[in-house]
Amino acid sequence: MKDYIQYLQDVLGLQQVMLAPQSTGEFKTQFFTQQGPFQAAESRHFELVFLNILTQSKESFFLPEVRELFDKMKSAMKLKNLQVLELDCAVEDRSQLPSEFAKICEGKIVVVFSSFPKDLGELIFKGPGKWLETYSPAYLLEDPGAKKVVWNDLQKVMKELGL
Repeated sequence: MKDYIQYLQDVLGLQQVMLAPQSTGEFKTQFFTQQGPFQAAESRHFELVFLNILTQSKESFFLPEVRELFDKMKSAMKLKNLQVLELDCAVEDRSQLPSEFAKICEGKIVVVFSSFPKDLGELIFKGPGKWLETYSPAYLLEDPGAKKVVWNDLQKVMKELGL
């Protein structure tokens, strides 16, 4: 988390980054867009959500080299006319991620990117939508051999969405 805050300050130029504490007073899960922390005013539904789990700041969707590869991935999926949300996520307990995510919005399909995916490539019902975990674009920059695995996973998502 400290690396992500440093990234927001150094790369995006934010002067002060403050994360709201949870009701217990401890950090649990935070979601970020390129503009900063994501907080939906009301529960919103998206057809496709890309949720990028951060373990260090170099994994952010919003770094230029990661963004370039991620944009190519989305382009190959041909995501025309879909409501898509892209979020970076800092999380302490991954088992709480679906319930924490459900507090801010819903996704028909949620693609979870991680350097260490659980249930790799399996579409699993979690809450009102299906979730699929695969390798993150940042991971693919370090291990290009995993691109085939990710493309197969993204094709499952495309099939589910009727693309």
